[in-house]
Amino acid sequence: MKIAAFFDFDETLLAIDSASVGFRVLREQGYLKRSFMLKMMLVLFLRKIGMVNEQIMAKAFLSFYRGRSLQPFADSAEDFYSEYLQPNLAPQVVEKLKWHQEQEHLTVLVTGSIDYYLQPVMEDLGLDHLLCTHLETGSDGLLTGRSLGPVCVGKKKVELAQNLAREQNIDLSRSYAYGNSELDIPILEQVGHPVIVNPTPALQKYATKLDWPLL
Repeated sequence: MKIAAFFDFDETLLAIDSASVGFRVLREQGYLKRSFMLKMMLVLFLRKIGMVNEQIMAKAFLSFYRGRSLQPFADSAEDFYSEYLQPNLAPQVVEKLKWHQEQEHLTVLVTGSIDYYLQPVMEDLGLDHLLCTHLETGSDGLLTGRSLGPVCVGKKKVELAQNLAREQNIDLSRSYAYGNSELDIPILEQVGHPVIVNPTPALQKYATKLDWPLL
């Protein structure tokens, strides 16, 4: 059976949060309306006090795309990667990724981020598989503001990883996973070699009890 290494993206393989950067750029480009920004501020506040979960927050973010064409965003993905993301890749984690590739392990990017701007990441770093959030397109050819399939966070990451393991004959008990947040605990628990990266306090506390290594 094969061995795989599953990498979270934001604040793990990438040292920053790509969504925050992306929305800042969209705001500078005049895409974001005041009403949407106010809605997101409310959702982020409710998330902070525990009144909404990560799924609801992600769906609120996705509503930005409703009624828009995907093409302009896809066309700008390469420039967005080279200008904002590539300079902020986490060197130690990229080094680990390369080590796994040298060992001929399958490398998997598993993240709640959206597929169109992750393609340059996949190509540049030579990752084998992408598990992420996909945008739904309506019959009119425009985005619906919903995900096509599950939003790839929390337990949904686990479901997608398990599906991939069955398809690719991956032995999860011998595989690795890298994550930074308590939201990554479900997938970290699935593998024999969980590693925490730049952990949130909640993840650090949990990982300390289980003696998970820190990168």
